[in-house]
Amino acid sequence: MRDRLFGCLLIAAIMTLFFGGVIVLKGPDRWLTYQEGPEPRISELGSEPCGAVEHGCDTYRRSWVVTGELTTAFRLDGLFGSWLRWDGELDGLLHVAFHGTCSGARVHWGIRADARTVASGTLSTVPGNRATAHNPTIPGTAGTVTLTTTWGQKPPGCTSYTLNWDDPEVNTGLF
Repeated sequence: MRDRLFGCLLIAAIMTLFFGGVIVLKGPDRWLTYQEGPEPRISELGSEPCGAVEHGCDTYRRSWVVTGELTTAFRLDGLFGSWLRWDGELDGLLHVAFHGTCSGARVHWGIRADARTVASGTLSTVPGNRATAHNPTIPGTAGTVTLTTTWGQKPPGCTSYTLNWDDPEVNTGLF
């Protein structure tokens, strides 16, 4: 009887350590911290449920007013700084609002993890044209994520655009 009780307690302790360790090490997703280039204006969009461990995560929009080209780099951070890393999917929504007479305007965008391009596309004046950048995997070894944009077509009278990146982060969790 005593051996059976000891065995059950040992199994319970091992399971507690394993699942407790997974929860502690999982931490929150890796978020993007501004590093260099044109600095975005940050505004809070609200909050959303974010998993079994976290209860209510704030969501943010990063915005730039762009007249020419844009290159902004972000450092990848997490709960324990940048030394604890997993490969994960980049999440976020890019969209653009053109200023002036911009019929037919296009902006090319790209996202790099360190030096490797992981996502790219084109945003245009088509109503509702948004780019969801949540498929590319960011390697756990990546230290930076860089967003770039260039004009693909800039009609006369189209002066600038506001680029918005809603809630960019790297989903690294097990849950």
